[in-house]
Amino acid sequence: MAFLDHIRACNAYSLGDFVPFRVGPAKAGWIRRELSLELRRFGSLFHVFEDLVHLEPNLRTAADRTEAVAEALAVLAEDGVIGRLRGEMYPVIESLGAEPLFEIDRGVATEFGIANRGFHLNGLVGEGADTRMWVARRALTKSTFPGRLDNMVAGGHPAGLSARENLLKECAEEAGIPEDLAARAIPVSMVSYTMEVPAGLRRHAFWSYDLRVPADFVPQPVDGEVHEFLLMPVDEVARIVETSDEFKYNCNLVIIDWLMRTGRLDPEHPDFHALSVGLHQPWP
Repeated sequence: MAFLDHIRACNAYSLGDFVPFRVGPAKAGWIRRELSLELRRFGSLFHVFEDLVHLEPNLRTAADRTEAVAEALAVLAEDGVIGRLRGEMYPVIESLGAEPLFEIDRGVATEFGIANRGFHLNGLVGEGADTRMWVARRALTKSTFPGRLDNMVAGGHPAGLSARENLLKECAEEAGIPEDLAARAIPVSMVSYTMEVPAGLRRHAFWSYDLRVPADFVPQPVDGEVHEFLLMPVDEVARIVETSDEFKYNCNLVIIDWLMRTGRLDPEHPDFHALSVGLHQPWP
């Protein structure tokens, strides 16, 4: 295991089994061919070709597209063709900063290969060699990666919230961080990757924040997402990332990014360039 192994794991994919999903001229996502064939049952809502799925162009507004697609997804979920719907909507965008084409349930973001946004937050105590990092252990009952280590706070970016609003909401819900403290978080970088998984294609980009918290502040699990919080020396955090899979897969990228930004991983490291490039991969 090495730092670069985490970069490679998060950027491992092949588009050979996927077809692009378009809304007008915009590329909205990537869908496995097997799932694309299931979309034919909805008549003209999805125009399904051998190498392309195109949403009905007569759906002129984002609201119309959202409603029509949601009705189809409810049928597919009921039939077990797709995973469980979550009841939380994500914007479907072609690129960061673009206007949403429509909204789709978070539960099928991967199956439709839409571009996901979100954030991860590094909770830091102290300075220099004495710096420690708050690490969350995910709830043991979570459906994904139970018990794995995680960043202090992290979350997807649902429709209808600004980046700041989402940050403050998740900080309160996951770690009991008061708003006046959470508001001090500094956006420092963005990490992006594309990863093929059994459900489909994960195309993720997330803001990385640094938040220095007082030495006497102790985060508290609030919404059940976290089992416990651990305050670790950063050298120990780096060792865990470099030698194991104890952290949830994409959290490793956030920590590698932090180690590089703070000079703890410097150009003398043999993989420095590959790590730098790998943290900021463009989406297909």
